[in-house]
Amino acid sequence: MIYLLAIAAGVALVLLYKFSSTPKNFIIICTLVISVFGASAFIRIQQLEQEQISRAQLEELQAQQKIFGEWYAAYQKHIDRLDRNWQSYHNIIDGLQSVDAQTFNAEATNARLKDLEQDAVDEQVQIHMLTAPQGLDSEIRARVDAVIQKTQLYAEAQTRTISLSENASVPPVDLDTLRLSLNDIMIRESPEGLFTAQEISAIRAALGD
Repeated sequence: MIYLLAIAAGVALVLLYKFSSTPKNFIIICTLVISVFGASAFIRIQQLEQEQISRAQLEELQAQQKIFGEWYAAYQKHIDRLDRNWQSYHNIIDGLQSVDAQTFNAEATNARLKDLEQDAVDEQVQIHMLTAPQGLDSEIRARVDAVIQKTQLYAEAQTRTISLSENASVPPVDLDTLRLSLNDIMIRESPEGLFTAQEISAIRAALGD
């Protein structure tokens, strides 16, 4: 575009010089043409610079969206495992309500809780290894760190609840005593809900999702 304007201006100056009645008129017209060309060129250069900046910003935003998207997909797998462990725990506890003293099997209950405890510990270890991905800007990384911290605290509370329940179920133990112990553990130790919606929403808003 700029080159076309320069060519047009050059042709115009040649024609003006050829047909101008006086040198003074030619100089005035030349000044006007050069001024218009200069202003047009300056505006176009500014537009090109803004387009380059906008394109670079868009590419950076898309890169950060990809980085966070991959991290969040992996994070969701941890959440799914936490949910599965917690559901298994409640299934064990609820199952104790449907048995009587004659059919209660303390060894089997303890074995199920012991297996679940190991799953919870394994997942807690994995969650404590989570870090905010590189490539995100500082504000987004801070929010990801907040999500990770909340998740780690939740996983710790979940594991602690399951571990205490496993300890309480070690035979010999009668059904009524175990029910009371597990109910007390659930009241005292069960984790509060994992509330990260505010941070996730803020991250998605910052990334333009």
